[in-house]
Amino acid sequence: MLMEIYDTVISYTLWIIHKIILKGEIEIYSVSDDDVYEVDFMNLVVDKADGLKVVDCDNHFCEFTGVHPSKIKQGKLFLHDIIKPIYREEIMRVLCKKNSPYVYFDAEFVDKDENEVFIHCTGQNYEESSLCRLTLADVSKSQELQLQLRKKAKEMNYLIDLVTGGVCLFKVTSDMHIEVHYLNEGACRIFGTTKQAYGQQIYRLDELIHPDDKSKVFQAIGKAMATDGECDLEIRTIVHKNEYKWCKFNAAIQKYDEDNTPIFHAMITDITRIKEAEEEADKMSDMLVEMFKNLPDPIFCTDTQDIWQLQIVSEDFIKFLGFTRFHIFEEHKGRLDDFVSEREAKFIEAQIKKQIAEGKSTTVSRYSVRTKSGRFIVVEDRRKLVRQADGSYSMICRLKNVTNTYSEMF
Repeated sequence: MLMEIYDTVISYTLWIIHKIILKGEIEIYSVSDDDVYEVDFMNLVVDKADGLKVVDCDNHFCEFTGVHPSKIKQGKLFLHDIIKPIYREEIMRVLCKKNSPYVYFDAEFVDKDENEVFIHCTGQNYEESSLCRLTLADVSKSQELQLQLRKKAKEMNYLIDLVTGGVCLFKVTSDMHIEVHYLNEGACRIFGTTKQAYGQQIYRLDELIHPDDKSKVFQAIGKAMATDGECDLEIRTIVHKNEYKWCKFNAAIQKYDEDNTPIFHAMITDITRIKEAEEEADKMSDMLVEMFKNLPDPIFCTDTQDIWQLQIVSEDFIKFLGFTRFHIFEEHKGRLDDFVSEREAKFIEAQIKKQIAEGKSTTVSRYSVRTKSGRFIVVEDRRKLVRQADGSYSMICRLKNVTNTYSEMF
């Protein structure tokens, strides 16, 4: 039950994480690469010998400056007219530098609406001429989007750090190491590190996995790479020497790097307490089973759907029939009706189910059971309904030999 609840929570959390595209330590959320690198280009020719006068340009440049092409031809626009003053001296120095066929610079230009626009410029100087051809790339939209992305990344990093459990990005290297690219705060706590610490060195997840669990982790990752599927494992991770935590490890391929190596994102959750609770429950269950086996009298347990299928029996029940536990549960698959005549078994089953349907919490019936000696004895079968934690019902049953009483009646 604990693990079913846990799996539901993890599935929902992973659905949220799948919506976040991680790139290094910056998450890009719902923005395409085309949007990030949106650029407008403009072309013009300036005369360096005439104060960087614009002598030719394309329509994009005219639209940007708001200057009519006729004024360009009349030589009424200079490059300095549309560049912020702090850049003018540096641009003149770069353009007029000797033996520089190609030049590059960045500057803030002023458009027709007096907006300051960040421009990346590439220039080609004409040989034996004072002219220079410039290509201007308006990257202001790209910069604005990048600022938005960084803001969104900061928000998403904060949200991811609030996720209960660990989130990480990793890839499998050619020398078979699980190299971590990103850990959130939850993952850092699980692995006993900090973001600063893992960022200063190569962090290998496989070195933190229990030796007995490494092979199944690599097998699961290999299968995911081959089928584009997911990993869903319970593994142990090293906390300190000879001390481990149990973790739920859910991972899937998120993207591929430039070498076509798959990058996995993973949700890692500390389930140590759940495992300890399960182990404690198993111990308690084993203890209760042993107690049940040692109860006095021939006692057994069934459910209400199949009243003849034995689930657990006491040692006195084994002695009562005279068979071994192996004979009852292996050779007869725990079927008590194998020791009752078919006709009688059907009648008794209908009788017991009728009493249950009538709302009785205790049922009583009599029938004959074959013992190891081959002799049939008459038993009184008294059953008590017990409600389980999940809402289902079991029956605790006690047999009593009433053969002599039954014989005296007849």
